[in-house]
Amino acid sequence: MRVFEEESLEKLYPVLFREILEDGDDVSPRGYLTKEISPATLVITDPRKKVIPSKIRKLNFGFMVAELLWILRGSDDVNEITWYNGSWRNFSDDGKTLNGAYGRRIFRHPCVFNDGVKDMIAEVNQFKKCYELLKADPDSRQATIVLFNPLLDNRETKDKPCTNLLRFSIRKNKLNMLVMMRSNDIEKGTPYDIFNFTSLQEIMAGLLGIEVGKYTHVADSLHLYETYFETAKELVTERYPSLYDEVGTFDGRILVDSYEEFEQLLEKINKVEKYTRENKDADLNEVINDLKDIDNKVWQSYAAILATYNFRKHRRTQNELDELKKFITNEFKSLFEERYNQLH
Repeated sequence: MRVFEEESLEKLYPVLFREILEDGDDVSPRGYLTKEISPATLVITDPRKKVIPSKIRKLNFGFMVAELLWILRGSDDVNEITWYNGSWRNFSDDGKTLNGAYGRRIFRHPCVFNDGVKDMIAEVNQFKKCYELLKADPDSRQATIVLFNPLLDNRETKDKPCTNLLRFSIRKNKLNMLVMMRSNDIEKGTPYDIFNFTSLQEIMAGLLGIEVGKYTHVADSLHLYETYFETAKELVTERYPSLYDEVGTFDGRILVDSYEEFEQLLEKINKVEKYTRENKDADLNEVINDLKDIDNKVWQSYAAILATYNFRKHRRTQNELDELKKFITNEFKSLFEERYNQLH
């Protein structure tokens, strides 16, 4: 097993491309040539440093934040996420839902059980169960979220989840997280996956009232498709100033006294996202008031990113966009300004 450790994702990312180009094995699943390291373990010692400022690998920051919110509300609705990334519609079996949606598996996982008379289906909030377990026993080794579902995933489907398992553990009064993936596309998937999972780590740490520890990401297949080989060579040699050396780190923990308070804050953030996505004539003052009602600055920034994204997609005025951008105060502020034309 190859192990790669860095303080931040921005430092780790070019190292991974170099190693996979130099030492990756040629593998062609479904006839598509890839270079692969199997298995690979990525360790990030400061998971708050989760965003890449690469000018070559231009990430869709609106989609990045939207996917996180989509996961947190336990959604599998394809229309909600394809507003931000239309390619996801290609993975829907029925045009309405995504079989492998992480949010559904984490927050509303459908489980079959027998009540003594007949088989029943119940939805389990695995994230909340992990919180309750660690709250009751901080040394527990049992805080596990399973995403793979044998009933749903051992059938013909366009969307089998790449992530199998999430684990939380508290050691030295810090929350560590372990993610296990069967497959991880370093170009298309890794930057978004690590942003999402380290955000879950921060949320859990906040709920438990402790600091964030290390993040460990294990991929049985860490791979790069042939279509990206040449661009990957540019990424290996790309030099950019450290985003976090410039702006510092931001605390994404949601420090509340109960799980219910976390859900209430999440409702406020989702209200902004839904209202601005669904209403091309959304009232700017109403949105601004809703943003002011979100007292956590990191999460206020996330809501503002999506509001600005949606206002721009609805072709609202530049003055309105500028008013919304004032609420983006975390690490996305400089990236958002620099790559603003990407948001469409």
